[in-house]
Amino acid sequence: MREAKEKHEPIQQSVHVDCPIEDAFRLFTERFGEWWPLSEDCQIEPWPGGRVFELTRNGEESEIGSVNIWDPPSRVEFTWYPETSRDEDQTVNIEFRVEAEGTRVTLTHRGWYRAGVETCASRFAGFVCEQLLVMA
Repeated sequence: MREAKEKHEPIQQSVHVDCPIEDAFRLFTERFGEWWPLSEDCQIEPWPGGRVFELTRNGEESEIGSVNIWDPPSRVEFTWYPETSRDEDQTVNIEFRVEAEGTRVTLTHRGWYRAGVETCASRFAGFVCEQLLVMA
């Protein structure tokens, strides 16, 4: 039983970036499409209830989530349901905290197991943190 519970714990990655908290938040949210590798572009509408959506190479939009919390520059949280039913949504929470001449960015991905994407979710969290380091 313990093994099953541990298997479903949220995936969390954290990174320190050498930029002010406002810049880290802006880089993550406004330049989302620059580090999301699976589409031509990906955008987050900056308000609670806003869409998270991909733009395909042929110009079509595909909604892959919706914003739950929009609290610049401290936090953004959205549901995540790429290629799955909204009933199987996942939650991605990103917190930004001032830390020693920069910002600590922590990404927590909950519900990743619902879509059977353990490896993908872990790579997603790691990839986001790596890209913020490069962009900062």
